[in-house]
Amino acid sequence: MSTSRSNRVKAAIGTVSLTGAAMGFMSGCAVGGEEQEAERVYCVDEQDQVVDEEQCEEAERNGGFVGGVPFFFLLGGFGGNRYSVGQTIPQQYTGAATRVNPSDTTARSRAGLPGSGRVTSGTRISGGIGTGGGRVGSGSVGS
Repeated sequence: MSTSRSNRVKAAIGTVSLTGAAMGFMSGCAVGGEEQEAERVYCVDEQDQVVDEEQCEEAERNGGFVGGVPFFFLLGGFGGNRYSVGQTIPQQYTGAATRVNPSDTTARSRAGLPGSGRVTSGTRISGGIGTGGGRVGSGSVGS
């Protein structure tokens, strides 16, 4: 093999190796080998039943409660499922979800929600790779 051809083969092999390494790096950005699921927000009651957004809007004006019943924004992945008013979100998803008191403007902002006003159930939450807008952890935010 001539020196010129040998150098071209080595260059081609080096390019393939770098491309493979870059692909490996990008797949390493995923969680568990899969892309991270987009987070959504739902207005729920204390039993994690999806309620009309007006409940959270009213709870925002009344310290998180309507008629003595607490309402929350529930933020999570929910297994890629979408839920409608009247459906209960399964516990397998609510355990890792974050609850936000609708009247806590600081907690709402930290969670990627507008500081006040209506939030439509099923809305995708801001955040993602490189944005710095995602949340870390689970549990309750605000009280």
